[in-house]
Amino acid sequence: MSKMNELVSHDVADAARRRARKLRRVAHRTLLRYPHRVRCPVCGWSGARLSPSAKPRRPNRLCPACKSSERYRALELVLRRRGPVDPDVRLLEVAPIHTVQRTAEDLGYRYTSVDLRSPRAQVHADLCHLPFADASFDVVVCFHVLEHIPEDRQAVTELARVVGTEGEAIVVVPRDDRRAVTFEDPDADPADYERLFGQSDHVRWYGADVAERWRETGVEVVEQRWSDLFTPDIFDHAALLGDDDRFWIVRASS
Repeated sequence: MSKMNELVSHDVADAARRRARKLRRVAHRTLLRYPHRVRCPVCGWSGARLSPSAKPRRPNRLCPACKSSERYRALELVLRRRGPVDPDVRLLEVAPIHTVQRTAEDLGYRYTSVDLRSPRAQVHADLCHLPFADASFDVVVCFHVLEHIPEDRQAVTELARVVGTEGEAIVVVPRDDRRAVTFEDPDADPADYERLFGQSDHVRWYGADVAERWRETGVEVVEQRWSDLFTPDIFDHAALLGDDDRFWIVRASS
């Protein structure tokens, strides 16, 4: 009986190994058939999937080559779709990273960057008190900055002021769509910021009221979902599904 049990166990194990080998072959053929399911529009890298992000922990989020997240890939698609611009068209990037300047200058924009302290920035200034004239920029890029600023409404009015009624500030902030109203606590201990707001240097969790919150300052705000801007094929190919899913376009009211 023990010999019979041994033979049965051996046959079951053999069958399991054959099935595992077959599944590996199917998976391998599938990957070979679709080797470039994702392409980063920022740097051109392509492959089966992007790298995961660590915080928040999300799969298929960061380009392995240039480290661009979905918000910068969406921006790249928008700017490239618009195409080259006249040499007098100006673009300001708030809290600069390395990719936006390259794209902007390649398309002909007069590029300027600003940050309070970053050594990458060409101008060091407070976003609530920008040292630029009214309507001095055609485009401002401001990604994941306003959640760090206690007086975000003042910063939004400054963004609107420097683009005027004809330009646009393209804004992205992290948002918890489960919250109807933005959550902030001016009296909170900074030691509690990560627990309350998800990150140690954030001062609020934006909710579904982002546009209305900023419109209260008198500026014009238009919400643009990426799923409305791009076809499903482009959306999937650029891996735009992530924590960020839209732009808020801010300008001065006419």
